[in-house]
Amino acid sequence: MSIINKRFNRRRFIQASSAALIASPFFSSPEIVVKAGANDALRIGVVGCGGRSGVLLKFLSENPNVRVTALCDPDSQRLANAKKSFPNAADTQDLRKVIESPDVDAIVVATCNHWHALAAIWAMQAGKDVYLEKPLSITFWEGRQIVNAAKKYGKICQIGSQMRTDPEFHPEVKKFLHEDCEIGPLQSVRVNRFFPRFSIGKTDKPLVPPPTVDYNLWLGPAPDVPLYRSNLHYDWHWMWRTGNGETGNWGAHLLDDCRNDVLRDAVKAPRRILSGGGRVGYNDAGESPNSMFVYFDTGSIPVVFCISNVADANNKKYAGSCPGPTSGYVVYGEGGRYEKHWGGAVAFDSNGKKIREFVGTGEYEGAGPHLQNFVDAVKSRDAGLLNAPVEIAFDTSFWYNGANLAYRLAEPYSKEAALKMDDTPRGVLTGAISDLERHLRNQNIEMNADTFKLSQFLEIDYENDSVKGEYEAEAKSLLDIEYREEFAVPQIDL
Repeated sequence: MSIINKRFNRRRFIQASSAALIASPFFSSPEIVVKAGANDALRIGVVGCGGRSGVLLKFLSENPNVRVTALCDPDSQRLANAKKSFPNAADTQDLRKVIESPDVDAIVVATCNHWHALAAIWAMQAGKDVYLEKPLSITFWEGRQIVNAAKKYGKICQIGSQMRTDPEFHPEVKKFLHEDCEIGPLQSVRVNRFFPRFSIGKTDKPLVPPPTVDYNLWLGPAPDVPLYRSNLHYDWHWMWRTGNGETGNWGAHLLDDCRNDVLRDAVKAPRRILSGGGRVGYNDAGESPNSMFVYFDTGSIPVVFCISNVADANNKKYAGSCPGPTSGYVVYGEGGRYEKHWGGAVAFDSNGKKIREFVGTGEYEGAGPHLQNFVDAVKSRDAGLLNAPVEIAFDTSFWYNGANLAYRLAEPYSKEAALKMDDTPRGVLTGAISDLERHLRNQNIEMNADTFKLSQFLEIDYENDSVKGEYEAEAKSLLDIEYREEFAVPQIDL
C-alpha cells in the first residue's frame, strides 16, 4: 500500500460509521467468528512484537488455556524473531489480517500508543475480545470510543494495568488506609518517577525507516511527517502524535494504582490540573518533558506527580532524590505515611517507625496473572471478572492525558507563580519543585523561563472529553487531532 498523505479531521470522519467498517473486506462478520468454549483453548492473536510483547508472549506460551494462533508486526524482523517461538502461528505485517482471521478469538494489542484506539475498536467491531496494553489512548475522545465499542459490541476489553491484579494486596491495603485508618486521615499523595532517560538524538535529515518496516502500517493513524530522530522504534514514546511521554508510560501505572488504593476509584477525573516542566539537559527531537511536576486537584485528597528523567552527570543510573520510592508513591496521613513501590509497600508512624509491610506482585510477574484474569473473563463471557476493565482505564486516561495537555498549553515558567498555587497539605507540590530544582542545578541546569513552562489550572470536562473555561479553545485545537484517511478512528455512538 502506498502512503496516504491526505488527512481527515476525526470529527469530519464520523460518517465512516461502524457498520461500514464491519462491512469492509478487512473484517469478518462478528456472527461467524468461532468462539472458544469453556473447555477449549482461547486462540489469541498478538499485534505488536516489540519489547513488551516478549513478556506477554512468554506468559501466553505457558498458559494451558491459551493458544497463540497469529502474530503481527509492521517490522518483518521483529515478526520473524517472535515467530521462532511460535512456528505454528500465522504471521503478517498487517493487523487487519489478524483481526479478520476466523482462527483468532481475542487480540492482544502491544503496538505503539497511537495505534491503541484503532486496533482495539477494529478488533471489537470484528467480534474479537481485546487485551490492550496501557496507555489506553492519546486523547480523551479516543478513550471514549474504545469504551463505547466494548459496550456496543458486547466485548471483553481489559487494559494492561497489571498492578490491578493482586487479589490479596489491594483489599489489605484499602482496609489499612481507609477502614482501620492506621496512618490517620489521609492528607495528600506524592507520586514519583525518578528514572534516567537519554537523548533520542536530533538529525539534520529525516529518518529513513528500516527496510524491514512497512512504514504505512507503522504510521497507521499518525501523520506522515518527517522524523528528525535517530531511531524509529521505542523513541516514539516522546512524540505527541505517537506517544504520551513518561506521564502515559509509567504514569499510567502509578496514577492508576493510586486511584485504585488511595482514592478507591471514587475520583474518575481530576477537577483541575496544574503542570510544569521542560525537556532539558540535551537538545534532541523529543517533545514530551523529561522533568515535570503535576498537581491534580481531585476534590478530595490532592495528588502531585513528579518526573525526573535527567541522568546525573556522575551517575547515569541516578535521576535525583525524592521522598519514598523512585517509581511509586507516598501517601501522607495525619499519623504517618504509606510508601508504595511495585511489588509491595511499607508504612511508618509519625515518628518514622515502621509499623507494617505489604507484599505484592512484582512488575514482571504481574503480567501472567493479569493475562489469566483476561482469559477467565473471556471464557466465561463475564466482563465483571475483569480487574482492569476499559472503563477504569478510560478514567485514568484523564490523568496522564490531562497532565500532558496542561503542559502543552503552558507558558514560560515562574517559580513564584508555581509556589503560590501550592495549597496542598504538607506542601507536596513545593517539595516536588524543590526536588527537581536541586537535581537539575547539580547538572548545571536552572529551572527558569528559558528552560521550563508552567500552566494555569486546567479545568477538566469529563462528560465532554475536553476542558472548560479559559483554555477550552486552545485545548480543542490539540484534542481534535487528524488521522490519515485509511486509518481514521471512528466515532462509536451508543
